[in-house]
Amino acid sequence: MAEFVQQSIEEMLPELEQMERIGLFTKVETNQILKKRKALEYRMRRRTKFKEDYMQYIEYEKNVLELIKKRRKSTGIHYKKAEIDYSIVHRIHKLFRHVIARFQSDEELWLLHIRFSLQRKEKSHVSRIFAQMLQVHSKKPDLWIVAAKWEFENNKNADNARNLMQRGLRFNPTSKPLWIEYYRLELLFAEKLRKRRELLQTTGMESNESSEILDGAIAQIVYKKALEAFPGDLKFALSFLPICRLFDFMSKDEEAMIEGLETLHPCDPYLWEAKARRHLDNDQELPLEMFHKTFTEATEKVEGEEIWSLYISACFDVIEKRSPLDADSIKFNQEYERLLKLFQTASEKILLSSDLYKQWVKLLLDLGEVGQVEQILEDAVTKHPQCVSLWKQRLELMIRTNEPKEVVLKTFKRARKRVPEKESYPLWNVVLDFCTTCNFTEVENLFETGIMACREVCVPVKEIYLHWTYLKDGVKAARHLYTRLQHLKPLSLQFYKLYVHLEKSQANQKIKFLRTAYEDAVKEFGTCNAGIWIEYIKLETEHPEGNAESAAQIHFRALRCLEGEENEKFVTRHTLMQTGHLK
Repeated sequence: MAEFVQQSIEEMLPELEQMERIGLFTKVETNQILKKRKALEYRMRRRTKFKEDYMQYIEYEKNVLELIKKRRKSTGIHYKKAEIDYSIVHRIHKLFRHVIARFQSDEELWLLHIRFSLQRKEKSHVSRIFAQMLQVHSKKPDLWIVAAKWEFENNKNADNARNLMQRGLRFNPTSKPLWIEYYRLELLFAEKLRKRRELLQTTGMESNESSEILDGAIAQIVYKKALEAFPGDLKFALSFLPICRLFDFMSKDEEAMIEGLETLHPCDPYLWEAKARRHLDNDQELPLEMFHKTFTEATEKVEGEEIWSLYISACFDVIEKRSPLDADSIKFNQEYERLLKLFQTASEKILLSSDLYKQWVKLLLDLGEVGQVEQILEDAVTKHPQCVSLWKQRLELMIRTNEPKEVVLKTFKRARKRVPEKESYPLWNVVLDFCTTCNFTEVENLFETGIMACREVCVPVKEIYLHWTYLKDGVKAARHLYTRLQHLKPLSLQFYKLYVHLEKSQANQKIKFLRTAYEDAVKEFGTCNAGIWIEYIKLETEHPEGNAESAAQIHFRALRCLEGEENEKFVTRHTLMQTGHLK
């Protein structure tokens, strides 16, 4: 190993001598550079190779190169670049080649090499690295797109860009982004040729490009091939339209694309959405009227909730895009009125999804129409009785508008009958918070019902019940309740921690109750939670009535109970605690 390192060092000597001779660095500085490079060379020659060693060497050489640049600028010395600067650049490229050869699967290394070459404006290097990278990472469409984009935009080579896209599609024929970007590339190329033709015409010269190519014929071939690759995928086909719309010369082709898709998918709601939204982007006198007319026609021809959802979402987008200065305008208010009417119509036809009901409620609340919201939410929970969030909104609104508690509880009981029990905890949370805040007599009956429900409900309800009992009747009542609930499994670890917290908050902490709580907790969670054992040990070591011998026994039990990573975590945390580093 030493002889290879020595050989590399000897190759660097002429470069270092030139640095010193022309006055860029002193003797001491060149010795420091040599010493650092020698250490880095030894690290690279180890039997086991690490990517970090190569990257550290590369970073050091880049820093040296940057320092040389600054020294040249400050001293005005600009000669001997071939012997010094280019020698370092060559070494960096060599290091990149070595690390990439060993870690070819790491695409970030390839991109770092490309970035360095771009900073050096070495276009030939970039093309070569891209070619090598794509041989290794041929199944990654994003890299083909990046390479083609660079060839087209930076290297000004449309043929290479097209070849890369075509090769990428051969390796990744099911990559939708590749097809879309290839389509965009061909349109950009056509636009470039059109600008070139205009320039030639101003000078009296003629372009030899065919009119078909200038009109985007190649792009349309790509589009047709893409549809053949994904037959029946309308959303994919529609993703070409926004790109096509960016180019003025493609207006006729866009119409043809829409007509073709309409033949294949006459009743698809997404096609009608695309047709309607086109009017917003066109330079028409009445774009909004055409937009609404198209969607209205769609709601008559297409069945189901989806078209209404798309129409309403599009209306929201229209309103959001309006300038704040338009907020008081008649048209702006008309859009709000039209949107509210649209919600009403969809609701009457029972074509309003639960999500749309939420949007309707939010819109009305923003407008301050609380009275209408009550009726709409009642209608919503009737049509979507299993939607938890709608029931939750209904209950919250009733509480906010000071409905009688009997009405709130009656609505809650209705909701419990309709909502799946496993999903009903958000409703329990709202009602329990309401009842405990107002101190209603029914709250204890609610708690007793809740602790007998399914796991998803009873576990958090038991925690709330314990805390409420402590606040209402004190620690003795909480102890009594804890003893009863401790036998009603399942329980959460948080339940035990809450009870421990309540006991520790007493002025006179009684260790027997704390020990009981920790014993119960480790019986339930002792095999999968290191933290509870650590807390138990801290109790015995820090409490005035604690026992060091008991702490040792708990430590022994923990090592036997805990498994896998939790066992290792316990050993680490216990060691930190013993050395005073864990509080």
